[in-house]
Amino acid sequence: TVRRFLEIHGETLEKVVFAVSELEEATYQKLLPLYFPRSLEEEIQSLPYLPADIGNAEGEPVVPERQIRIIEKPGVPDDASDEEGLEADLSFIGSHAFARMEGDIDKQRRLILQGQLSEAALQKQHQR
Repeated sequence: TVRRFLEIHGETLEKVVFAVSELEEATYQKLLPLYFPRSLEEEIQSLPYLPADIGNAEGEPVVPERQIRIIEKPGVPDDASDEEGLEADLSFIGSHAFARMEGDIDKQRRLILQGQLSEAALQKQHQR
């Protein structure tokens, strides 16, 4: 990731510092010449040891199942055609739990405590 970033934005930085623990230091000492060769010979020697896939253009790993997928029309079923337009059945909208929430529960409880809520509203509250 650092190598790919430096390939694109390297001119804007003076120094890169790797802050590693003592346990990690030996690994970094061994791998840094592979990713940051100091000569053409060192680069040629490191090629067989580098993985074939080293991520995207920024050097970040690409994990397909973690990629964001944006559908063209969120909230519309896949089988709905464009020809239906505004005539489409939108009964599925608002059917999930969050969309069915009604009013401010804290305000309703305050009214109950103050005795200002009707018996019908109390029954409805009790059913919930």
